[in-house]
Amino acid sequence: MTRRALIAVAAMIVLSACGGGTSTQIAPTGAAPTPRVLLEAAQLPGGPWTVTKDGAAPWAGLEAALVPCGQRVIAPDESPARFRVFESAAGVSITEVVVSGVDGMQAFKRFYAECGTVGKVEGAPGPTNIVTSDDKTEIAGFTDDHLIVVSGPPGSEGLGQIAATAREQVIKAG
Repeated sequence: MTRRALIAVAAMIVLSACGGGTSTQIAPTGAAPTPRVLLEAAQLPGGPWTVTKDGAAPWAGLEAALVPCGQRVIAPDESPARFRVFESAAGVSITEVVVSGVDGMQAFKRFYAECGTVGKVEGAPGPTNIVTSDDKTEIAGFTDDHLIVVSGPPGSEGLGQIAATAREQVIKAG
């Protein structure tokens, strides 16, 4: 073998061992996102906070109260979702829902369009979409393959920062 051929074979072996190369790898669908994508109570400002509910379900199986704006069409039914509900000593409840395995940008756009039918929606830097209604404020952000929604009562102090922290957590979890 020539030196060039040996280098090419060695490069192919290294690439295949590292998951590179020309083959396409597809992540299994329906795999639950890792728990580290969710915030911990200590990460929320204005505490102390306690986790009152924590779980995972396919998007179609989420409790109605956890579905942003009550609009299930935001994400595909089979998309894995994790959720966590926090409550403060003052009785304020904050909910975080992270949907994975989706086209984040498309889910983010659907959130804007669908939630606009049930409340006032506005886009903000971050990127975030903020929906306000009489009983709830919901803030959505996204990554390539996740939709992150944080919700709480209207006027909840620090809700925007919580949503930004939640998005950063998902990015770090990669």
